[in-house]
This record gives sequence, C-alpha cells and structure tokens, in this order.
Amino acid sequence: MSARKVLRMVSTPITLIILLGLLAAGVWWGYKIVSTKVIQPTTPCVTVSMTELATSSVTVNVYNSGNKTGLAATVSDNLVAGGFIAGKVANADNNVQTVMIMGANADDPEVRLVAAWFMDPVIQADERADHTVDVYVGNSFDADTGMIPGAPTSLEIPSGEVCLPASATPTPSPGEEPIEGPPAPGTEPTDEDTSGEEPGEEPGEEPTAETIEDAPVYGPPAPEEPI
Repeated sequence: MSARKVLRMVSTPITLIILLGLLAAGVWWGYKIVSTKVIQPTTPCVTVSMTELATSSVTVNVYNSGNKTGLAATVSDNLVAGGFIAGKVANADNNVQTVMIMGANADDPEVRLVAAWFMDPVIQADERADHTVDVYVGNSFDADTGMIPGAPTSLEIPSGEVCLPASATPTPSPGEEPIEGPPAPGTEPTDEDTSGEEPGEEPGEEPTAETIEDAPVYGPPAPEEPI
C-alpha cells in the first residue's frame, strides 16, 4: 500500500471528527443564545416622603396561573375599584394554585397593602427596582371568597418615606406651592406695556374725556354656556 493511500485513509476520519466537533460547538452555542433569558431594564422607584401610603399610589400587575378564563381580569378590576393603579393583566406559566404576591421585599409597605386584600396569600420577594406588585392567582382561587371585603385602602408608614414607581408618585395636594414655570404665551411683558401707561394713550399725553369714553371697559369675561 502506497503512502498516499495510507495518508488518505487516516485523514478521512480525522476530517470527520473535526467536522463533528464544529457541528457540536455550533449546536451548543445556538442553544446557549436561545436559552439565555433577556432581562428587560426597569425604571427604579422614586423615594417619596409620606406618612400614609394609599392604594392610589400602588401599581399592581395581575397574572392568571391557571386556566380559569377571566380570573386575572376580575381580580384586577376588584383592585382597581379599591383605588389601586392597574398594571399588566396577563397569563403566567408558574405553578400557583391559590394566590401569590411578589414584590421587591416582603415587608415593603406596598406589598403589605396589596396582601391585606387577600386571604392567606403567599408572599415572595425578587428585589425588583420599580417597586410594583405582582399578584398571581391559580385554579384554586375564587375571586368572590379569596378577596377580603372592606380591605384597607391605606397603610401607615412609620419611617415617613416609601419608594414608588415613577408613574405612581402622588401629585402635590391642595395648599402646596405650585411649581413655577414660564409665563403663558401672550403674557410676556413687552416694551409697549412696561411703561405703566393705559392702552390707547399716546406717550406724554394727558387723557381727555373722549379717550376715556372710547377706552375699552375691562372686567370679568362673560359667563360660559353651561355644558
């Protein structure tokens, strides 16, 4: 047998082994890319000074972990009726049978306020940055009996501050100083109206009886038609 034939016989299986190795590496790389979980960026919460947290400042997402049609929507509607801000309403594939509440920390005030609306909820924490609250309900959960009638709509904050989603931060209450901004269009002072003279008068002239009679009468606007 010639050396060329021997070399050909040896090189063929080596080539096959190299090709199989490259194929296996490609399959592994593709699986790693597909299986890698994409983490969506979240907006951090905003620390707000308050002594009482109301439901109107808490955003709640509700997920249906079972196969009862409309269960998550019903729970979300009940929470919104109690003043909570409606978040996402969708299905989930986790194994929750009754009700589970997920938030940044189990002892956070927004988590405890949501938990007060449910009978014996399981509470878990995931250290989320935006401080929204998730509610998962399963096939064993009944919205009529699993939610507490007359649940509290506020919770005292002994620390005097709470971190809330940026979209849920409360607006200034009546009596607080308004935020100053630029003047409304058309109200900026001009060279003509900064001299302190009345409209219709020429600079340096004394008003006469005619100009007084012809001057427009300023007063409150006419009442609008009732809507």
